[in-house]
Parts: sequence; structure tokens; C-alpha cells
Amino acid sequence: MINKILEFQEKYHMIQEGDKIVAGFSGGADSVCLLLVLKLLRECLDFEFMAVHVEHGIRGEESQKDAKSAQKFCQQNEIKIEVFHVDVPAKAAAAGMGLEEMARQLRYQCFYDACERFGGNKIAVAHHSDDCAETMLFQLSRGSGIRGLTGIMPVRDNIIRPLLCVSRKEILEFLKERGQEYCTDSTNDQDVYARNRIRKYVIPQLLQINNQAVEHMQRTAKLAAEVCDFLDTAAWDAGSEGVIISYDKADTERIRELRMRKDVLARMHPVLQKNFLYQLLGRLAGSRKDIGSVHVTALFELFGQQAGKELNLPYSLKAVCEYDYVWIFNQELYRRENAPDEIVLAPPGVWDLKDGRKLEARVFDFDGDCKKIPEKRYTKWFDYDKINSNVLLRKRRTGDYFITDSSGNHKKLKAFFIQEKVPRLQRDLVWLLADGSHILWIVGYRISEAYKVTQETKRILEVYVSGGNEK
Repeated sequence: MINKILEFQEKYHMIQEGDKIVAGFSGGADSVCLLLVLKLLRECLDFEFMAVHVEHGIRGEESQKDAKSAQKFCQQNEIKIEVFHVDVPAKAAAAGMGLEEMARQLRYQCFYDACERFGGNKIAVAHHSDDCAETMLFQLSRGSGIRGLTGIMPVRDNIIRPLLCVSRKEILEFLKERGQEYCTDSTNDQDVYARNRIRKYVIPQLLQINNQAVEHMQRTAKLAAEVCDFLDTAAWDAGSEGVIISYDKADTERIRELRMRKDVLARMHPVLQKNFLYQLLGRLAGSRKDIGSVHVTALFELFGQQAGKELNLPYSLKAVCEYDYVWIFNQELYRRENAPDEIVLAPPGVWDLKDGRKLEARVFDFDGDCKKIPEKRYTKWFDYDKINSNVLLRKRRTGDYFITDSSGNHKKLKAFFIQEKVPRLQRDLVWLLADGSHILWIVGYRISEAYKVTQETKRILEVYVSGGNEK
């Protein structure tokens, strides 16, 4: 099996010398196999790897036990591990999402955060050929079209899947030969999850029809991927002349907005039209993960509607029908670029942040009663006489920091965002109250200890950000 995996990873250039890989590790059979395989591959390839275990807060004591087992396994095998604890049920309820999808989102966010701290460049996950077949059937049942038949790709962006060439049966035999134990997730047997029902009932029936059904489905997935690749190229060749693209000012590789000519799209073959629109949405969003046929169809229909009609799409995208074009843009980036780069606070005053919120500031004398200090998220008091220069309200810059405690310890703003698991796309949108590079207040999060009000404070700067939040 190891030789098979080695040839597979070489074919898709998964692991190169000098790589630093973060491996998702649940403690189950598949991920235990993944870590053992990476450990063996490291003997012939010069790379580093670590494990990341995400405890989802779904299975109570069983979940905590799995986290301890994961740590024990890594300790025995001299593998570095980082454990994350997340509350999937609470996050899913707040977002109105299913547990499976929220767990996946939080899990990958943990992988990316750990990868950033580790200085990693790749993330390895333990999908195998049976998972590819399950995904094909799941996508097919949802009406995902030909792209859904591609199943799971061996490599997507910086995510690699070294075990995709082997079956679940081969993995279990590999572990049995080594007498290796592993954890079993009780939720894998619950019929409430669609993928579990496919795994327990659909695939066994297909294997009775043809015992090589999984292998055949994997070959079909490969063929479907090749067809999609061909169609992507043909669609782009046919439609790119009709696109005007504008890039983000802060990140010149990121698309802010684009306009697509109606007449160019109309001349394209029907098969290529929707493919091309799918590509445009994926490029603008930076991901195709949550863009489905329903979104592409709705966008295609917008091209035939009257000027002024609008359509909201995933990833904060919006499409607007114009006379000769359809304009598609990222609402967050557009809002950010049209907001002021910085505001000099000269209290008292009220400033419009151009994102639906306003900021109010005033200075007043303090009587020394610290019990009056507000404990609210969007109203903060600062010792005005400790501020060394003009107070700016702005977005993040290189070198930003704040003081974490009364001892004067510094923390970089970037490190804080990583610690608080603030998504990278949102970090540029967070307002900061700054005294030079020293951050007084990360709006919505915390303030610097250096400007805290004490009994010796003479004057207070009060800052309040409104917009759906109480003082």
C-alpha cells in the first residue's frame, strides 16, 4: 500500500522537499493511517509535518476522550500536535446551518490557523477512494451536474489527499497488520447524516451489483474532471473577451468587481455559457465551494432581465443587470474601498464610517469613580492624557501592536487575529483606534492596557460605535 501511495503522491506532486504539512487528525482509522503514512514517507522525503485535532463539542465525554487519545498517539509517535476545541452546535444554531457543514467550516479554519502558525504550506486530509464514491453519489443526488461527478480531487489549492488512491478496506488491513488501534466516532453510525446513509446502505448495494463499483466510480470521477477541465478552457477562450475585470487596491491579485458583456455571452454555446459564469463567480469569490447550479442559473437568467434588477450571491457577491453588461462585485471589498482610509478624531464629533455605522467621540473630566467605566463591547473609555499623537480610526497596517497587560507586554495585531480565529478576509475590515502603531482599541474586541482608565485619570476619551449595537 505504501508504494501505491508513494507513486500516487508523486504523480500529483503532493509532497515536495522542504514542505511543512499540517495533517488533519481525528484519531479515527483514516487519519491514524494518514499520520503513519506521512511518518513513513518522511524517511525518504525531506519534509516536516504536524497533526491538528479538532474537538467539535458534539459528542460530550466521547469527544474529549478522542482528543486525549489523539494526543497520546502523537506523543508515542513523536509527532507534534495542536488541539482545538470548538462549539459546533452553538455556531451552527447561530448561523442557521447544519452540524456537518459548520463542523467542516470550523475544522478547516483550524487547519488554516495552525498552518499559519506552523509556517506550513500544505494541509493533508485523510479522504480515501470510498469517500470519493460517497461524494459522487451525494453530489449526484443534489443535482450538482457533471462537475459533481468529479468527486474529490487529489489536490485542491494547498490541500492534499495522499490516501485517495486506496480504499477503506486497504486502510483497515494496513492498521491491522501493525496492531494499531484507533477511535471510532459514534456519529458515523447515525442515519441522520446523508453521507452516513450513503455509506451504510447505498454503496453496499452497488458493491453487490459489481464488486468493483467504487473503483469504477473513481475512474469516472477522473474522466469527469478531465471533461470539466476541457470545458473550463473552452468557455474561458470563448467568453474572456467580454469581461472587464477590476482588482482590489489593497490586494492586486484579488478581483473586486467585473462586468460581463451580454452580447458576448449570448453568442456562446449553451454548454459553455453557464460554465463560464461559474468560473467568473469562482474567481470573484476566491472559491467555488458554495457556488451551486442554482446560483449559476439565477445569474444566467439575470442576463435576460431589465436593467436595474439585482441578485445576491454567496461570498457577499452581488450582480446587477445593466443595459449592455451584468455587473458582479464583492460587496465587502466595494464597501471597504469606498470607506475612508482613515479618520482623524478631533472630539467632540460624529463620523460616518461608510459601512452602515457611525462613530461618536467626546472628552470629559473624570471624577475618579472607576465603577462608572462601561463594560460594553462598542463603548470604550480611554485615558486621554496618555495618548501621544492624533488618534486615528483606520484599518490594519504592518507593525500594529497593543499592550496586553499591566506589565507592558506587547502583542502584534496579526498574532491577536490568529489567536481569536478572525478569518483572514475579515481582518482588513476591522476598524482600529490607533495612536501611531499602538492600537488603543480593536473595535468589537479589546483595548490596550496602556490606555486604561485608572483612579489617577484626569480626562476621558469616550468612543462609541453605533449601528445595531447598544452602548
